[in-house]
Amino acid sequence: MSKYSIKIFLCILLALLLTNCGSEKRYVKAKINNKIYKFELALTEEEKGTGLMFRKKLDPDGGMLFVYSYMTIMDFYMKNTLIPLDIAFIDGGFKIVDIQSMNPLDETTVRSKKRCMYALEVNRGFFERIGVKEGDTIEFITPIPYVTEL
Repeated sequence: MSKYSIKIFLCILLALLLTNCGSEKRYVKAKINNKIYKFELALTEEEKGTGLMFRKKLDPDGGMLFVYSYMTIMDFYMKNTLIPLDIAFIDGGFKIVDIQSMNPLDETTVRSKKRCMYALEVNRGFFERIGVKEGDTIEFITPIPYVTEL
């Protein structure tokens, strides 16, 4: 192999590595009513900003957990989100403080009733189907990464 070929190979390899960095989805597992569920994590500002936008379907037992580094009143909306969702707002002790429904493509703000640290978006009807309500606690069985925000 010539020096030129090696340089091209290394450039292509570097480009592939850089485009894949950070694009791998991360998950957390939770035990709810003796069943294990796997939720995608939204940790970075980019992941949180995109959320479940543009997806045409969501695993019936899946969803996305938005993770923040502090307790706050949270605001969500459904811009470019095609799936009807329920959202649970969860405090730092993993207690559900509020559950609300959100309609596809609705840009009306959905605000948590109380301060929380996490928000879990799932298919509409998921919480009712598995028997979860406000006041229940979710048991996360894999660690939730701590995030820092600027």
